[in-house]
Amino acid sequence: MLERSFTVDVLKVVAAQMIVWHHFSAYGPMGDTMNLMWPHLMAWLYEHARVAVQVFLVVGGYLAAQSVMNKPIQQPFIHIAKRYLRLAPFYVLALSLITWAVDISRPTIHESWLPNEPTALQFLAHTLLIHDVFGFEALSSGVWYVAVDFQLYASLILLCYLLQSPRGKWLSVVIALLCVASMWLFNRMRELDIWAIYFFAAYGLGVLAAWSKRTNFDRAVFAFTALMGLGALWLEFRSRLCLALVTAVWLVIKPKGMVHWTPMKRVVHRLSNSAYVLFLTHFGVIVLFSDMWNKSHFYDPYTAFALTGFAWLCSVGLGLFLHEKAEVPIHHWVSHHSKQLFLRFNH
Repeated sequence: MLERSFTVDVLKVVAAQMIVWHHFSAYGPMGDTMNLMWPHLMAWLYEHARVAVQVFLVVGGYLAAQSVMNKPIQQPFIHIAKRYLRLAPFYVLALSLITWAVDISRPTIHESWLPNEPTALQFLAHTLLIHDVFGFEALSSGVWYVAVDFQLYASLILLCYLLQSPRGKWLSVVIALLCVASMWLFNRMRELDIWAIYFFAAYGLGVLAAWSKRTNFDRAVFAFTALMGLGALWLEFRSRLCLALVTAVWLVIKPKGMVHWTPMKRVVHRLSNSAYVLFLTHFGVIVLFSDMWNKSHFYDPYTAFALTGFAWLCSVGLGLFLHEKAEVPIHHWVSHHSKQLFLRFNH
């Protein structure tokens, strides 16, 4: 395994923890209580920790580009369907668990951040990853990312299918142009933040970072895009774009090498694999701990900090458990039973 794989693991793990702590600062009475004693820390977690999602966007583009690099796309909709089946089954399970947690906690939590009881149509829209497009209230804190990730992957696959060639130069150029257009224009339009083009600045950087090792031409395309990114920061500084650029450049310049697996590196690898599950389920933990806090009538900031730390550990542990005991078996089952169906479409 290449050293860069461990680099990706570290990026995913750190970004995931930042996002979890951002949500602990944004939702629930424990965050409000901690804010009384540590306002600057809580403000930083709320305002800045959330930009860690840019790391996931870059890494998502990087890994997706690696999966299609030098591989002709003959059936794009099969690739897209496989991606949906990779994301959706556990995503639906997580939404069901969170809906249950919200339902039992509703009598004690009377805050606007708690989702309302979902309708059947709202849950169906979430299942199809179109809830934001049709203006439905989100049932959890991480569902928007799953929908955007699916849009971005589908866009990449369609571009690979339409522009594939032996050397792939046109494909790299078009990806770079879309990336630059996002950095300079679409990423500055907040009303577009439910569409792939808004996030293509980060995702496209990840794609071009993965392809930059193929040829000198691809390296030049990435360098050009990165320079245009610096220009976009000069036009309007955005910390999210700055972090995306730094992440992509790091993925390009990190030298190859073999991983010397240590117990700590194996732990990081497991945490990286469970990052998707953690991302989807930790909101439910926040809800349940907020319910417990309200029922216990706690008020001390130190108690809030200790319970938040414990809730964070529970979130990480639940993510590991559900990844290994639910997500992986579900994925294997779905892959096995959909294999024959996809083979029929290939003929």
